[in-house]
Amino acid sequence: MNSKTIIIGALATFALLFGGLYLMSRPQPQVSVNPQATGQLTVAESFYDFGSVSMAKGLVTHKFTLTNAGSVPATVTKMYTSCMCTKAKLTVADQSWGPIGMPGHTAIPNLSVQIEPGQTAEVEAVFDPAAHGPAGVGVIERQVTLELNGQSPLQLSFKAVVTP
Repeated sequence: MNSKTIIIGALATFALLFGGLYLMSRPQPQVSVNPQATGQLTVAESFYDFGSVSMAKGLVTHKFTLTNAGSVPATVTKMYTSCMCTKAKLTVADQSWGPIGMPGHTAIPNLSVQIEPGQTAEVEAVFDPAAHGPAGVGVIERQVTLELNGQSPLQLSFKAVVTP
């Protein structure tokens, strides 16, 4: 190869690289969402304290109740937990989705669960205090996250003091 071909190839590579970086760095258009048009999920209790839980006694469970306080349906598009020691199940009317766990440890399905205006739903959080073995003693805090169409994600949290 002659030096002219190498220089042209290098210039073309740099042009493509910088062109790609320029396109990726451009601001993206902001999409505004009207929360009134997508329902409004509320939760009376977004945090629960299990207190002291024993590894030896096994799983502990808490149910969070959600209500659509909006005038149109609210749609849950995803649900996942913050740790592999926690699973969650969503129940609306007589249908359930889950148990669903932590991204990277289990598949996180795309959901399209509608909660009608005035309707309630339950998210059951199940915590396994023995999941982390002997190193898992002490204070823990975990979350269940629901991604909603047109709303900020809804986080349901709990705390426990894990004992052997």
